[in-house]
Amino acid sequence: MLKIFFGLKCFILATCCMLTQTFVYSCEGFCQDSQVIIYGNQGKKVCKFAVELAVTPEEQARGLMFRKTMDDHAGMFFIFDREEVRHFWMRNTLIPLDMLFIGNNFLIVGIHKSAKPLDETMISSRKPARYVLEINAGKADECRIKMGTKVKLLKTPF
Repeated sequence: MLKIFFGLKCFILATCCMLTQTFVYSCEGFCQDSQVIIYGNQGKKVCKFAVELAVTPEEQARGLMFRKTMDDHAGMFFIFDREEVRHFWMRNTLIPLDMLFIGNNFLIVGIHKSAKPLDETMISSRKPARYVLEINAGKADECRIKMGTKVKLLKTPF
């Protein structure tokens, strides 16, 4: 009886470890915890992205570096303390990106399309922005995003 109990305990422990590893590696460091909705001219939703939040200086510095892929409707949403001209680059970033610079009022104040992977050229917002949304290159055009487009951030409940 003791052997069966010990064997079952080992099986359960091994299964838990395997599931934990599967979850961690399937996220590849990119587990979405919020949603960003993009609205069209008449207030109608045109696109929705599951986003990872970059809030701390460490999260913001790392951004999407070293990631080989990103889901079609995923992104990273950077949240800064105040509105100011923002500067980004693509150092160690392997995915071509569209960068949407967003003001305090959640309106897009700048768009940089198709940022080149691994390029260290500075990409600036030109106008003050408090938030930045990074999405796969081409999504800004696909969603018809332009200056003044309304953005909404929704926290997904766990």
